[in-house]
Amino acid sequence: MKKTKAFYLPILLVAVGLIYFSISAFNNSETNQIKKAEKSIESYNFAIGTQTVGAKYKFTEKTMLVETANEIKNMGSNLLKFSMHPRYCSENYGLPKNDNINSLTKLATLEPSMKEVLDMDFKYYHIWVYGFSQYTPEPVGKKDDTAQIKFINGYPEKYKEALYKEVYDFTSHLLKTYSGSGKVFYLGNWEGDWHLRSDYDRTKPVNLKTLEGMTQWAITRQKAIDDAKRDVKHSKVEVYHYIEVNLVRKALMEPEAKVVANSIVNVVNPDYVSYSSYDATNPYKKETALNENLKKSLDYLESQLSPKEGLPSGKRVWIGEYGNPSIHHNDEMQNLRSIWTIKTALEWGTPFILYWEMYNNEIKKETGEQVGYWLIDDKGTKQPIWHTHNNFYKESRTFVKDYLDKNNLLPSFDLFRKHALKFKSLNP
Repeated sequence: MKKTKAFYLPILLVAVGLIYFSISAFNNSETNQIKKAEKSIESYNFAIGTQTVGAKYKFTEKTMLVETANEIKNMGSNLLKFSMHPRYCSENYGLPKNDNINSLTKLATLEPSMKEVLDMDFKYYHIWVYGFSQYTPEPVGKKDDTAQIKFINGYPEKYKEALYKEVYDFTSHLLKTYSGSGKVFYLGNWEGDWHLRSDYDRTKPVNLKTLEGMTQWAITRQKAIDDAKRDVKHSKVEVYHYIEVNLVRKALMEPEAKVVANSIVNVVNPDYVSYSSYDATNPYKKETALNENLKKSLDYLESQLSPKEGLPSGKRVWIGEYGNPSIHHNDEMQNLRSIWTIKTALEWGTPFILYWEMYNNEIKKETGEQVGYWLIDDKGTKQPIWHTHNNFYKESRTFVKDYLDKNNLLPSFDLFRKHALKFKSLNP
């Protein structure tokens, strides 16, 4: 029997269809692999970053928080550090006051700018968190840093219980809301030694009742985060606790003196320690002196920590703040001194090195002059240190991509940081 064209046509159509779907599947697989590789590069920890709190100027109709977060993203960073605090509507960001916001969770859900930046495409979030349950409203136009804490002269049980619940609820919210996102949240405090010594007098002996109260405050925050992580089902999202310190040089020079590093960190054993590092960076005029003293401080902080399970491998101490204000340094020296700090921290192995900050937050009272802690100045000019960050991110992405293409895996952080020391951006 002679087979007609009509007989072969369905067979031909099936064959063409199979070929088409095979090609499509191959292309889709290849596309998915490319997207996965791109995402892994964009999620890599490039170590350096910056922050936004209390800026004194802005250039767009967006809120201060959103504008500066966008600038941080546009610079090339995948890390955002900012503050979640009852002062969201005053000096920190000047956002509209909402009387329905009475907790960190409500701040995250009801304040549009807070929600927007939490939803942005950042991988790493460093957040100063201060509970609404601990806050005493300050008179309009006045600032009292003791208003945000309740452990001076001891920590009353009612405040301890309220803090636990608020931090537990907020951590639970982050775990539920961002499960599957790959985001990593580090929840901590601003310079802790100025909570321990709320009169800002580093020469006085510490108040022992305040020391015990602050210790309980830090223990409560760590426990609330740990318990929420234990209780809330989540995946591909992490929340960690850190304590920030700032008087490390005092501990090194006066071993008997009590500071947060040697009296609270070593008791609480937090997940991480952030170092606001001005006392190890700003006094020194030469790179060798800065390098030696900053490493000495980092070594000291590391010695106050005990081994801890459930954390990623690597160092647990980072640079939470460093900066060189333009009121004391020209643009080139501001950049060069910042590079000294970055290279020293990379040599030591800190997981993060965070510059203070995107827009300046300090104005000299006597003259109205911008102090100049900035990456972008009050005229909108990107400073040399901005370009150092931007170029560093470009070189970082190129290195990570090339390594991934060649080895089919991402470089370890140790390998990355050692290679980064050779980047042109750090060797002008």
